[in-house]
Amino acid sequence: MSGPRVMEGWHGVRFRKPVQTTRETIGLIRTVSRGERLEHAGEIYLLPLPDSRGAALRPLVRPDHVPVYVAAMGPQNLRLTGETADGWLGNAFIPEAAEVFLGPLREGAQQAGRTLDQLDLVAPVAVEFHDDQTSADAAARRHADGYAFTIGAMGAGGSGGQNFYNDAFSRLGYGTEVNTVAKLWRAGKHDEARRSVPLDLGRLTNLLGTSDTVADRVSRYHAAGITMMLAKLEGDHEQQLATLQRLVAIAAAA
Repeated sequence: MSGPRVMEGWHGVRFRKPVQTTRETIGLIRTVSRGERLEHAGEIYLLPLPDSRGAALRPLVRPDHVPVYVAAMGPQNLRLTGETADGWLGNAFIPEAAEVFLGPLREGAQQAGRTLDQLDLVAPVAVEFHDDQTSADAAARRHADGYAFTIGAMGAGGSGGQNFYNDAFSRLGYGTEVNTVAKLWRAGKHDEARRSVPLDLGRLTNLLGTSDTVADRVSRYHAAGITMMLAKLEGDHEQQLATLQRLVAIAAAA
């Protein structure tokens, strides 16, 4: 699942009842991975299609267990993820505000009779090492600027259209700033919108700075309960490898 602009504009699928759609999708994956015949009478999916030439088929190969990770952001989908998924992809995760996301995840896990420890909690982060604060701040500014498109253009369409990212940013404490960015973007003032994105959205959702700064951030992610960091690297192959080696050493020490 994504938002309405992507689902209806790119995939050609109606965006309706996203939580139920995600729930049924996970159930279908579980059925196939167990090697069972695919029959499903759901609210969203009917398999086989009624009054059709379709048949309830069984997979030729049983894949055993296919881990399901959900990039949930809203409270309802977070609870569903905690209840039914194997892992969570925590876009825009900030350790200092971890409970905004982990609270609903924990509630969902408890509802299913398990604990949050049984989920793989993954935080996607850009990783850049900088030896001075000026360069680190410039990197944070660049990453913050990148959120302007997400904030301004990823709504459901039209002024005030629902934007799940903005809802999440608001729960993280940036509601006023996000509203300003969205208005500027919709008014065509894209450069001003970029400059209006809070620097912390670039700085706190990524690993940017000196080795000591990155080590501190890694420790905060670990303390918050994140079990895996999905590192997004800049540069050519050699530069990426050097950054990754440096990060691995820091993570091992942390």
